[in-house]
Amino acid sequence: MAVAISVYRPDMVLLERLLARVSGAGAPIHLHIDGPVGEAIGAEDLARLQGDTALHVTQSPRNEGIAAVLNRLADAAKGQNCAFVLYFDQDSEPDSDLASRLLAAFRAIEAKGARPAAIGPLPVAHDPLHSKAPRYRCREMPGAEGGVPVDYLITSGSLISLVALAAIGPFEERYRIDAVDVEWCFRAWSRGFSVWLLEEAEMPHRVGSGVVRVGPIAFPSQNPSRMGTYMRNQFHMLRLSHVPARWKLRTLAYVPLQGLVYAAKRPGERWRTAWTLGRAAWEGLRLR
Repeated sequence: MAVAISVYRPDMVLLERLLARVSGAGAPIHLHIDGPVGEAIGAEDLARLQGDTALHVTQSPRNEGIAAVLNRLADAAKGQNCAFVLYFDQDSEPDSDLASRLLAAFRAIEAKGARPAAIGPLPVAHDPLHSKAPRYRCREMPGAEGGVPVDYLITSGSLISLVALAAIGPFEERYRIDAVDVEWCFRAWSRGFSVWLLEEAEMPHRVGSGVVRVGPIAFPSQNPSRMGTYMRNQFHMLRLSHVPARWKLRTLAYVPLQGLVYAAKRPGERWRTAWTLGRAAWEGLRLR
């Protein structure tokens, strides 16, 4: 397998801690920097990474988004004749034995004929007061042992079969960042593959700059641009035949409420924010 890490404005302390944890896996380590020096990374930090002979460092001339980075990293793994790619965000904190545990579980599930495409750890909030981990919906599957079949996984911490990736297709680069993993996993299920969670393997997860909470509604606090991308991509998935009806119903019921709550939490910009998010949703529905 190859370890693959996406890099954009990294906290070098967290990134170097991650590199120390994955270096014992005995796998090539690929880093892709998503943008030029001065935007995506500082010159000194880039020189430090490029000076480490254990790392394979590539860089985009402009910011392309996480989906493009995931595809570039998969191509790099294929170029080294790897069968798997193990993705991490730059601030991931996996256990040092996560790679071997995921691979063993994947092989066991594969031996039972379940055609796994990906398996990942259980994400837990790094700081429950200021972060929110995603929730996974479990699926019913005969003979499921050694893992839990789920609708989707976040890419950070996920071990993905490159054979499955070739059959399912690349990550949707038009999405740039939000729902990239959700759409790909639903596409995997629609094409006869399966997606698995290794519940006993936990990994701290960071996203956003806090949590927006109103009653039962809770979601990561993002900047307006990121929130707009989230709205657009969620509504774009309403038009995709491989996305289950229950997910579409969830989107129609829950995502507009998220948008309204988000706008209400921005004093002085409420109406402008609501208009911007509504327009983003409309663009998604129009497949733009």
